[in-house]
Amino acid sequence: MSICGRTISGRAVAALALLMVLVALLPAVSSTPSREITLVVHDMAFYFEDDLHTPNPTLEVRAGERVRVVLENRDRGMTHDFAVPVLDAALDPITWNETETIVIDMPKTPGTYEYVCRPHRLMMRGTIRVN
Repeated sequence: MSICGRTISGRAVAALALLMVLVALLPAVSSTPSREITLVVHDMAFYFEDDLHTPNPTLEVRAGERVRVVLENRDRGMTHDFAVPVLDAALDPITWNETETIVIDMPKTPGTYEYVCRPHRLMMRGTIRVN
């Protein structure tokens, strides 16, 4: 192959193409969630999996943090979801005994944001505190 009057081997072109693909994929590979928060739904409320006594807890996160939220529906006969409307982040509704996951990039500015179960937002709502 000839570029600008110079002969370049096919191997060099292939190596350059591979390098360009790897550089393009680097942000996707390196942006894994920094932590996971599991919320369990039962009795029409969200709970941390290790604290089933405090309904709709405040989620404490760092500004700019990427968080994986795992939702487990243990509310027999009910369909629930998880949404942070202001961040345009939401899970599709899940039925009893189902689990679903969403990855959310938290805002870079500190503040408080509401999370809800959209079908039951009047009673199933909590706060995300970005520090």
